This record gives sequence, C-alpha cells and structure tokens, in this order.
Amino acid sequence: MMGEGHPTVIVDSGTGGTHLDWQLVQPEVAKFTRILTYDRAGYGWSDINSEPRTAEQVVSELRQLLKKAEIEPPYVLVGMSLGGLFSRLFAYCYPEEVAAMVLVDVAHERMYEETPVEWVELNQRLEKLLTYLVPIMGKIGLLRLLITFDSLPMAAGLFQKFPSSLRSLAKALYSQTQFGKTFAQESAAVSVSMSQVEQVRKVKPFPDIPLVVLSSGKPDFDITQDVLQKLQELHADLAKESPQGTHIIVHESGHAIQLEKPELVIDKIHQVVEKVRCDSASY
Repeated sequence: MMGEGHPTVIVDSGTGGTHLDWQLVQPEVAKFTRILTYDRAGYGWSDINSEPRTAEQVVSELRQLLKKAEIEPPYVLVGMSLGGLFSRLFAYCYPEEVAAMVLVDVAHERMYEETPVEWVELNQRLEKLLTYLVPIMGKIGLLRLLITFDSLPMAAGLFQKFPSSLRSLAKALYSQTQFGKTFAQESAAVSVSMSQVEQVRKVKPFPDIPLVVLSSGKPDFDITQDVLQKLQELHADLAKESPQGTHIIVHESGHAIQLEKPELVIDKIHQVVEKVRCDSASY
C-alpha cells in the first residue's frame, strides 16, 4: 500500500496478474491518494487457498483483507480483465462501500454469448488445455524453463510490456508452482464467476457512482478484430449501468492498458477520486 488520503483505491488484476502489473500506475496514484495493489490468494506473494477461485470467494477474501488491514470504505475499485468482474460483483453486493470504479478492459459475463462461436470454442478449448497443463508444467519445472526463455508466445508478449527492470521478477512470480495451480483453478471457475455476476445483476442495481470503462483498441493475444468490436460494445453497455458512466476506447493499446498506457489509467483514477472528494465536500 502506498500514499495517503481518501478514498482508498483498491486494485484487482486479471487472471494470473499480480501487484507488479500496476507498478507504472501505483506510485503516481500514491501522489494524490492511498492505493492498495494486492495479490489474490495463490498469486505473487500471497499464500494459496484451497477454496474454489470464484468471484464470490475472491470478493469475500478481499473484504476480509480490507477489514483486517483496517482500510475503511468507501473505496475506489480498479479492476482489470477478470479482476474487473470481481470488482463489479463487489459493487453489486456492497454498493455502500464503493464510491467509484475504473474498469480496465474488463471481462464480461456475456462475452461468450455475444462473441463469434468460432472464437468462443477456440478460447474454451485453450482454457481447458491450459487448466490441465499449466499445473503439471509448474510442478515439474517446465513452466519456469519456458517462461525464462520466452518460449510461451502469449506470456512472452505480456512480459515485453513490463519495464525491463521488472521483467525478471514478473517471470519469477509467473513461474511459481502455486501460480500454475491457482491459474488453473481460477480459469476453471470463470464460467461460475460469470454466472454469479449475471445472477446478482438481475436482482441488484449497479450503484450510481462515477464509472470509467476503458476498452483496448488493438487486437491482442487471440483477440480478432470482430471479437474486439463485440467486447467494446459490451463495455459500452457496462458504462451505461451508472448515470455517471463513461466508456473510452484506447485505440493505441492492447489488453494490458495499465502497462501500455499507464498515464491514461492514472488520469482516470485521479478523475474519479476528485469527483468523489467533490461530492463528499458538498454534503
């Protein structure tokens, strides 16, 4: 945790992500408020947890962490990719604890329903394959070897987005045996997590809070142009959930906007923090 002031910014990373993903963002945000980046159970420096890695479980663990650390609400939640799905569930379930939100190329509970069938089938086959292989590769040391020598194209592409000073540490964290196991568990639970958000969304309104939804503007990893466009449309719908919502397509960035365009993410966090402070001062 860095910085001082309120509201506190709480950051949740994408699948497999750690606090390192936010090292270009956290120090700058800390100049104007307090910010917490953390590693979900089983990632980075956090101990593994045997509970299913569903959205409900992650939100429960985060609230326990915040209470134990005596970090008082309301919070500004910043969620990236799958972490954004978790952030939204937090807001649906505990709206009084959330003052604002910034979503960074967030996963959407209907993304497999709205995107082309061919991509969905390919993505789900890849997900099942990785869910099976990654823990085994981690256990026998193959994952560490492949990551060290940039022999996994998707991982190598991600590491190139990190500052050179952080790449070795990022590779080390991704090579941990517990990473492989947790990655598999979290990936296997994605459909359950999406269903949990979908069910809550049907019965609970999203809070009327400042909301910024950032979408990548460049195809990245296995994302094609038509899939990207559909995801952007889903993100636009998310922004409409709050009367104070805004949707921005970041045309110069792929999926990891916090690494490719950190200054934009910093600016949008600053924007919603100032809006929260202004609204609080008016009461």
